[in-house]
Amino acid sequence: MSDTGDKPSQDRLKDLSQRLDKTLQERRGNAGPGPDTTEGSAAGLAMRAVTELLAGLLVCMGLGWMADKYLGTAPWIMLALMPLGLAAGVMNVMRLSKSKQADDVLGGKGPPAPSVKDDDED
Repeated sequence: MSDTGDKPSQDRLKDLSQRLDKTLQERRGNAGPGPDTTEGSAAGLAMRAVTELLAGLLVCMGLGWMADKYLGTAPWIMLALMPLGLAAGVMNVMRLSKSKQADDVLGGKGPPAPSVKDDDED
């Protein structure tokens, strides 16, 4: 290719790059604070926590019910698995409370970190 063929395309690319930068700066400058979605996010997080709790309970109860049907021991296996399902649901909710999504919604206002005794001075 000749040297004159590359010059106009480089100028066009440089011009495009400048226009894109200008547009991005304008959009950032004009973008005011967005809608406050904290309330919606908090409600969504609470709904997810309830769902996690119920899902663990219902899955274990369902497995217990099927085992009871198969073994003919109704309702004992289902009742025995209920505490396990509740424990699984509580663990899922605890895991959710420590997630990044919960931290974003709470704005870092989660439970304080536990204090640790310093063993260096013993």
